[in-house]
Amino acid sequence: MLALVGSSFLVTSCGDDDKKTDDPIVETKVPTLTVNNGATEAFASLSLDTVKLDVLAKADTDVKMKKVTITRAVSGQPTKTIFDKTYDEQNVIETVYDVVAGDVILDDGNIITYSITVTDSKAKTANATYKVTIASLASSGQILLGGPANTTNEYRFFGTSDNFRRYRAGTTGSDLAKDNSSKIDFVYFYNNAASVGNAIYSPDFPFTSGSGWFSEVSTWPTKNNTLFKVATDITAAKFDALTGSQFITELNALDLSVGTLNRIANLSSNTVLGYKKSDGKRGLIKVVAAAPNDKTTLTIVCKAEL
Repeated sequence: MLALVGSSFLVTSCGDDDKKTDDPIVETKVPTLTVNNGATEAFASLSLDTVKLDVLAKADTDVKMKKVTITRAVSGQPTKTIFDKTYDEQNVIETVYDVVAGDVILDDGNIITYSITVTDSKAKTANATYKVTIASLASSGQILLGGPANTTNEYRFFGTSDNFRRYRAGTTGSDLAKDNSSKIDFVYFYNNAASVGNAIYSPDFPFTSGSGWFSEVSTWPTKNNTLFKVATDITAAKFDALTGSQFITELNALDLSVGTLNRIANLSSNTVLGYKKSDGKRGLIKVVAAAPNDKTTLTIVCKAEL
């Protein structure tokens, strides 16, 4: 009987040992981090006031986000922490506005680098960078625009995007304005009326039925608003010499908040116009040569704020 009990004890003990197993350790994933919808860089002019950073951080299942830190570094200047906040939630959505005006000294070619770090409750981190390059202006070569009856040069419109790309009227062929209306900032038309002649218009200019580019622009899904003002203090030679900070200085001196028009008529050679687009970006246009009638071309040069 004693032998039987002993055997039973041994079997039972072995069975209990077999059942003792540790649960496997599940390794959590690092958090995901997206800044400005995945963009990594942008360009801005010397008039830059504020940089917007949209931050989206997500922790793994059953893990919480704990911290978001953002630092700003500019060439030759001390690195500064502009945002540092703690959390206790799985997903974090933050919009951070960094006011650089008055806090950072900028010059053409400077790069502002934002380093974003997020940390979760398991001390795991994710990092991202976002860079803003300071470049004051983009300058076009000579832009040739044809009058409404010009069959040699059929380009009547242009914008500052896509390297000052020009567009054509109508419904057939390439580079059609109707397919690129959101990129068009300037409309050229020649009117035989003495009060108009060569004129540059805003895309949303209210052409009346049967006049100007009414039949063309009325079909555009987007009609940008551009306002103009003759820059009487900027000569053609001064325009040619403007670069970098000097360009921004002249733009700031030209008050485009008052006295602007959605059309400048009777353009003449060496006239300089200031403009402000729908997106708030400004610039200057120099008339190189004004066409004597609608079958020739208007030649201009544009300097645009980036």
